[in-house]
Amino acid sequence: MNKKISFAGPSITEKESAYVLDALQNGWYENYDNYVKKLEKAFAEYIGVKYAIATHCCTHALHLAAAALELGEDDEVIVTDFSWVATAYAILYTGAKCVFVDIDPDTWAIDPDSIRKAINPKTKAIMLVHTFGHPAEMEEIMEIAKEYNLYVIEDAAPAVGAEYKGKKVGSFGDVSCFSFQGAKMTSSGEGGMFLTNNEEIYKRAQLLSNMGRTDRKAVFWSDMPGFQYTINNLSASLALAQLERVDELMEIKRNTFNLYYLRLKDVDGIKILREKEGCKSNYCYPSILLENHTRDERDNILSGLKALNIHARPAFPRMSSFPAFEQRYDNPVAAMVEEKGISLPSAANMTEADVEFVCESLINLL
Repeated sequence: MNKKISFAGPSITEKESAYVLDALQNGWYENYDNYVKKLEKAFAEYIGVKYAIATHCCTHALHLAAAALELGEDDEVIVTDFSWVATAYAILYTGAKCVFVDIDPDTWAIDPDSIRKAINPKTKAIMLVHTFGHPAEMEEIMEIAKEYNLYVIEDAAPAVGAEYKGKKVGSFGDVSCFSFQGAKMTSSGEGGMFLTNNEEIYKRAQLLSNMGRTDRKAVFWSDMPGFQYTINNLSASLALAQLERVDELMEIKRNTFNLYYLRLKDVDGIKILREKEGCKSNYCYPSILLENHTRDERDNILSGLKALNIHARPAFPRMSSFPAFEQRYDNPVAAMVEEKGISLPSAANMTEADVEFVCESLINLL
């Protein structure tokens, strides 16, 4: 059996080990949240926003965003049709309705023209995703939001470090959310981050994230129904170490992408997702479109790669086709990507020889 080439996985150094050991040995009693506070401060400063809440996972951060914006049953939220389903479920949890729209064929992020066409009097917010670390078209999206007085939630789960016109993603919308899940570029195994510049939204989210607890009338007083969404100190210590290495980790991802690009850019029938002008992707998951293949042929290629111990991933199915949701639009680009898209392995332990083996194997299977 060939060496396993993992789809994703972190880079762990002595820094991470030292931080976690310190949290394990000293992060209790009066220091029970010292790494949580350090992480929140450092992440807010890195992205360039005022307020941060570290959460158990990004799904919790997304739900906090939807709840803190007070979305409800009479509201509609325009959502990209191409993402891991937590993006949409975070809206569903509030009782609001997801209206799924199409994606840009060159970035797989939400298409601004599709957003505009879907707006109606019930529309209250836009939920976008910086897909696989590539920035969405933030300038146009924020213009649309301003024109129609809509909230913007940035699902930046895989996109730490990515930039749009020199500005970090996560600094544009009313709220942004990031992930430290194990397959992300910066990982703590599990974890998330809620960010905002709006003090009112932050205070509402802070209350919701900690069971509505205020200590206003008693030690364990709760002002409102809330959630236990806070991160633990051990996870925060690992996340902080990863954040402090973010430029290094991003360079690893971008170098891996460049190796893929050089090897595959001239292969007939392969379209490689590449950052647009004015954008900087972290290339969390380098992705391709098999332009001349059917879904079954794409799936057979993935099976062929797996037989070689290469773990690639098919593109997301359209969330609008899931039982919990309504499909208002066909979203043909998302449908095409669903059938023909592949995300290639980009684990931090991959070598140049590993990338070459993936490319050679993919070309042979094609």
